[in-house]
Amino acid sequence: MKKFIKSIYVISFSLLIASCSKDGCTDPTATNYNPDATSDDNSCIILGCTDPNAINYNPDATDDNGTCIFSNSYLLNGNWNITNLQYETQIDLPIVGTQTISGEAYDAGSWSFQYPEYTCSNSLSFVTEGLNILGQTLPGIPIDVSSDGTWELSNNDNNLLITDQTTNLISDYQILSVQESICFLNGNIPFVIDTMGFTINSVIEIELQLDKQ
Repeated sequence: MKKFIKSIYVISFSLLIASCSKDGCTDPTATNYNPDATSDDNSCIILGCTDPNAINYNPDATDDNGTCIFSNSYLLNGNWNITNLQYETQIDLPIVGTQTISGEAYDAGSWSFQYPEYTCSNSLSFVTEGLNILGQTLPGIPIDVSSDGTWELSNNDNNLLITDQTTNLISDYQILSVQESICFLNGNIPFVIDTMGFTINSVIEIELQLDKQ
């Protein structure tokens, strides 16, 4: 009889312990944290950035909440089309003097950035608006500039510095905006052209819209 009572006691105690155990999320940082849970059932939901390429990547996050932040270096990586270009430059011509040329061009070339190698290449090709000289409109000037080199970011990643591997000249661009598929830059590009029997050395100020290929 005593053995029977003891067995009943052991079974009742086990059932009591089992009834006190409660499964749930035991992580207090989770959105579904259950303070009454005594056993974690892997159901915790932790919101955060789940992309390891982001600078605010959270390895503990289970659900992405759209807060990922990417460095400009990472965003620039890839191949881009120069879909829109606004330009302005001044050229000095014998007899007629300084002439200002400005306008807009489309599909004006391409740009490629490699990260984390920090190498780049670009091809800029378009024809300016025609020159109005002494009441006569002369053909536009072809601008054809290409280079290969290296790049780096400065000024809190707001400036893009490109060093040409052949000339070692540095071009400085301001990053107006950069996102995953679109980028806006402005800067100055030196160029040399032969036109109308003259060699012209000048600098062209440009604002670029780049679209990721």
